[in-house]
Amino acid sequence: MIQFKNVTKRYKKSKVLALNSLTVDIQDNEVVCLLGPNGAGKTTLIKCLTGLILPDSGEIYIQDENILLTKNMYMKDVAVVLEGARNLYWRATVRSNFHYFAALKGKKAIEVNENIDKYSKLFGIDEILNRQVNTLSLGQKQKVAIVSSILLEPRILILDEPSNGLDIDSKDMLIKMLEKIKKQLNTTILIASHDSDFIRKIVDRVMIIHSGEVKKILINDNITNTLIEEEYLKIVSS
Repeated sequence: MIQFKNVTKRYKKSKVLALNSLTVDIQDNEVVCLLGPNGAGKTTLIKCLTGLILPDSGEIYIQDENILLTKNMYMKDVAVVLEGARNLYWRATVRSNFHYFAALKGKKAIEVNENIDKYSKLFGIDEILNRQVNTLSLGQKQKVAIVSSILLEPRILILDEPSNGLDIDSKDMLIKMLEKIKKQLNTTILIASHDSDFIRKIVDRVMIIHSGEVKKILINDNITNTLIEEEYLKIVSS
């Protein structure tokens, strides 16, 4: 379980209150989407969870461990795709990126080669493994970023706008892959996205965030594109 307890973050230079005493739980093996306008706090929440920034106050737990105190112990089980594939080294080749990020998690090349081949073929990037990332299209970069995160088959997978730049076939492949990872590996998946059609097909819950707070939670059984859009507009315009 992932737990945010009264997490607050204010950016001092801009004086923006990004997270306002946010409290929320994400269950094991759950797919949750964070939905909200720019500046709502989605990316700040993700950065706090991954240790990229520290909150001003509050606590964040993974499996009852306060990660603000022991973040190095749990990060090997967490994989992240940042918006715009910013977690890649653009002057390195695709394959080098895969091996580098695997090594950061303590994996040797021989341990991940099979998964590199498997996921690269599934996402149609097996023919660009030896190209530098900065020569790729936006869609190809996004696929590479996604494969780099899932080839280690993590316990917690965090995706920031994962459908950006993907065509319809690639979106469908990503949905099937996330379903498979969730089912076979019991992975907890946290997604930040504005793509309501993508959201509807994959998530268990949608959490609508505005002004650093969770304003509404939608459950999968009742989620439709129209409902997502109506609730979103109702909250951000209030």
